[in-house]
Amino acid sequence: MGNNKPGNGKIRIRVTREILEKLNSILHEFLPSIYSYNNLIKGEKYYLKPVHIVSRKLPSGSTVKYYYYGRYWYKIEKNNKNIKWIYLGKEKPSPSLPDPPENPLEGLVVKKIDDGNMVELVIASEELFRKLYDKFFQR
Repeated sequence: MGNNKPGNGKIRIRVTREILEKLNSILHEFLPSIYSYNNLIKGEKYYLKPVHIVSRKLPSGSTVKYYYYGRYWYKIEKNNKNIKWIYLGKEKPSPSLPDPPENPLEGLVVKKIDDGNMVELVIASEELFRKLYDKFFQR
């Protein structure tokens, strides 16, 4: 592990892609609670996503994917046969909604370039770093 850049309070680590399997394992343990929560609130026409994925094409032709882990709120509008997803932000959109489940990966960003074996983890806090470290190395 390396490439810890000081300055913005975030921890940056370059690791091999094998870490993605461990992250997916953590996420899969958490997904049933998200599915239950979304079922509970579907009458309100809100939806909670635990991961937001952004893809960018580099000048070299490679693709970079950014995986943002957190709680991302959407409003769902249905017109005829079309569904429109409207991004609302990271805060719960209505105080009447029950509190959502915690995302164990909240605050993590994974940067993956399609032609490389390394990924960069950007970890928002030392607390999250410690949680992830414990999960990765004490399993």
